[in-house]
Amino acid sequence: MHLEERFPDVFYLNFIFNFLAIIPLSNIMTIGVEDLSAFLGPKYQAVLHALSGNFVELVIESYALMDGRYAIVRSAVLGSILCNITLVLGITFVVGSWPTARRRDGKPALHTEFEIGTFVDTSSSILALAFLALMIPAAFKIAAVPVDTTDHRLVDCNLQNISHATAIILMLVFIGLLVFQLKTHAHEVIDVKEFDHHKIYNWLFDIILIAGSVAGITICARTLVSSIEELGDKFELGTGFIGIVLLPLCGTFIEHYQAIAEAARDKVDTAISVILNTSVQMALLIAPILVSVGWIYGRPLTLDFNILEISVLGCAILIVNYLVADNKVHWLEGYMLIVSYVLIAIAFFYLPNLHDEHPPILDCNPWSRNLNKTKVEGIGEAGGAEG
Repeated sequence: MHLEERFPDVFYLNFIFNFLAIIPLSNIMTIGVEDLSAFLGPKYQAVLHALSGNFVELVIESYALMDGRYAIVRSAVLGSILCNITLVLGITFVVGSWPTARRRDGKPALHTEFEIGTFVDTSSSILALAFLALMIPAAFKIAAVPVDTTDHRLVDCNLQNISHATAIILMLVFIGLLVFQLKTHAHEVIDVKEFDHHKIYNWLFDIILIAGSVAGITICARTLVSSIEELGDKFELGTGFIGIVLLPLCGTFIEHYQAIAEAARDKVDTAISVILNTSVQMALLIAPILVSVGWIYGRPLTLDFNILEISVLGCAILIVNYLVADNKVHWLEGYMLIVSYVLIAIAFFYLPNLHDEHPPILDCNPWSRNLNKTKVEGIGEAGGAEG
């Protein structure tokens, strides 16, 4: 008798244990990254902080990808972006603008507001571009399926080609953003006054911390992913809720906490920069990496998000763009973002469980709108024989 048959709750306990174990491990990695960023300079701080947080999600989603759980991977990518630009950004706005005695300075209660930096405008624009890129495959599938006469093989093939091209283009956009952040406009996207110029302890020790935490995260993530389906079955949670809500809260919990703590210490630009860098990196780097890994290892991950996922992402980005248009925010705007996240979480809580479809690995020609000629002829002959 297998262990899970004798102890039916073992997988659920494993999920909870590894879910919680990743939190201190990611904190250890963040400590090492923070120390290294102090050595490199303030312009690298937000980029490295966001990368350390996204690494946890990359490991988790890579395991899910290799297991063929494409629906969870897509939901987790969008869930990370949504969690950052609604829940975490909203809490940061509230904490950073709440009128304490020190901040009020003669202003009426609950009327404190603060100005935000240049990178907020840039990030919101890039997120709008990312939404367009992620929406195109989903819209293509909706438009192409009704006219596909090859049992969806042609649509699946073209979706793979579109997703691969989108991943490459998004990574090129990310490279351009790095040049903007670290070279041409570095002085505009950071607030040097908020940078923590602490003494670096030992760069070799930092490397050991990061390597050890990476090893621990990798082990815990394997067990975490393997028990996702059992957790969903026990508590009747859909893959959408697990991917949109649970995994992002686990993967980047420490980054969320640290961003909110920075806002409470009046380092609002630093907090917002970390949050938006995390969201932008997820859209421009992590999602393309996952598509590319699937492409290399024969896991046909496509970017055809379902209509609910892509709709809430577009609405969330639209709301953020409206709120930051005047480069000033206050606690009520943060409260609106938090409410937006709650509404999204409720919708995905009631969304039925989405079973993963496993599209075949097709002989796709990236330079043509069709399958390779032999495949198309075979499909046509089969259709004629049936007629």
